[in-house]
Amino acid sequence: MERKVVYIHNNVCKETNEQIALKTLFEDTTQTVYWVQYEVVTEEEWRYLVENLPLTDAEKLFFNDRKAFPRVEVVGTTGMYLRIPSSNYWEEATHFIHFLLLGNIVISVTRSESKTLDKAALQLSLGEKLEGREGIFFLLYLLENVEEHLVNNYLEARSIISSFISSLENIPQIKDNDKVVEIKGRLASITGQCEEFLFACTLLRNILVVPVYPAATKKMLNDIVDTLTHLEYSMRKLDKCLEDQLHRIDSHLRALSDKRLRILTVLSSIFLPLTFISSLYGMNFEHMPEYSYEYAYPLCLGIMFCITFGMVIYYAIKGWFR
Repeated sequence: MERKVVYIHNNVCKETNEQIALKTLFEDTTQTVYWVQYEVVTEEEWRYLVENLPLTDAEKLFFNDRKAFPRVEVVGTTGMYLRIPSSNYWEEATHFIHFLLLGNIVISVTRSESKTLDKAALQLSLGEKLEGREGIFFLLYLLENVEEHLVNNYLEARSIISSFISSLENIPQIKDNDKVVEIKGRLASITGQCEEFLFACTLLRNILVVPVYPAATKKMLNDIVDTLTHLEYSMRKLDKCLEDQLHRIDSHLRALSDKRLRILTVLSSIFLPLTFISSLYGMNFEHMPEYSYEYAYPLCLGIMFCITFGMVIYYAIKGWFR
């Protein structure tokens, strides 16, 4: 059955452009579903919002808990509070979206710059038809939007990572190693969001077992959980791919380092006998027979040249210059 959803943004009804106080919604006895979205900027706005919610002091603590992890709590008899991680883009830091379900009223609280629920607001303004008549259905609809936003972040990450890996078909550079580490860090962020979102949905699924919630909600939530499970697996595969590239770059750089070290070793071994000869005849002893020999100097140079040439030929045959 179709239902009407009234969208209220920062106490302004988007349909009529009228100011609507939050407390008046709880006096409404119709079956209208309200979505009230708040974009909080300052701490004063946050405290004012929490104080005006029809919650007990203990329930208000859920909002004021600043610990950075997802949370799902039962509020009242059929209400619930959710804190879900999200981010606007895959490379951005994680922020949390707060959802509060009270009867047919769904309240969402986001940061002012959050874009996660923009698509849901746009779809409502275009007349999207939704199933069910209870607020829990709309809450799950918003969770589907958060999930879709996370999927889009994953697709963006996969595209960027695929392009980057293709560029590594050439000889990797040291800067590529730093780039892989940076991308892995960004991917770990959205992977963490997926894990925490999946954890919150698992907790929510345990709550929806209660008979007061429609059976169809369980199917909707199961679909979300299945998608998040597959998404987490896909992100793990991407991370494994980046890890393989990191090993590949590391192996290539190690091979380059070994090659340079081998060349230095060859050069050192060539110059070692030459250094010995020059040091030997550089000693200023008065009675050294070779000093009085007429051809001692060119002969010494010839011997040094033969030693050098012979060692170069030997190392070349052995493949030390490859």
